[in-house]
Amino acid sequence: MWDSFLIFLAKNPLMVSLLPLVLSAILYFGRKSLKYKILSATFLFVGIVIGSVLHFRWDSFSVHFWEIQDHRVSHNDKILFVGDSITCEGSRPRGFITKIQAVLHIDVRTLCHNGATSATIIDLIDFYKEEFNPTVIFAQSGINDLLNGRTNKQISESQQHLFNKLSNKFPNSKVVFLPIHPLKIEKNIIATITTHHPTNFQPWWENTGTFVRDFLLDDGVHLSAQGHSLLAKAITNKIISINS
Repeated sequence: MWDSFLIFLAKNPLMVSLLPLVLSAILYFGRKSLKYKILSATFLFVGIVIGSVLHFRWDSFSVHFWEIQDHRVSHNDKILFVGDSITCEGSRPRGFITKIQAVLHIDVRTLCHNGATSATIIDLIDFYKEEFNPTVIFAQSGINDLLNGRTNKQISESQQHLFNKLSNKFPNSKVVFLPIHPLKIEKNIIATITTHHPTNFQPWWENTGTFVRDFLLDDGVHLSAQGHSLLAKAITNKIISINS
């Protein structure tokens, strides 16, 4: 229940930012005594501070309308996100999928499994029975292939198989592969994986060293809240460009 509440907050940043102001106004105009006037004025000040922090600082609200190219996305657009734990975490309160839903009115489904390799994700697709015809599929895989000792060439081949599986199962959908972000697999070793993606989605980070330092958790693999924001912005712009 708590996660659901946090996800609701993350998807409705403007509403949450204005809520303290609305409550203080109700308190101010609803009572006439001086005590309530002082209390409401105090609450109004606190509400302004809290609302500003929520909207401009707290990372769940860091994907703003003016940071993306446009908002001409059909309300009928259906997006399927496929992947491993990165994708699974995307639907958490501060995850990239939740952030995308805060700025775009889209119908979203996720198909993911923690620790999944590309082969595991293919199995998930085989058993996927839901009647859902996505406009766009964002596929994410390869990290666990790498951690299991597979080479770049093997990862590329596995991703190609995954692409073929998605294309066959969803023939009317556009499939977009996310590039594997830089990983810090050991204390001083940064892994950058270049695979031949079936579709063109450019790296969504600017500098490898900065990305590893600022946008990954301590495990060197999973995205921080800021990392999810960075990915959310890139995917949001991709969705918009597809619809342009």
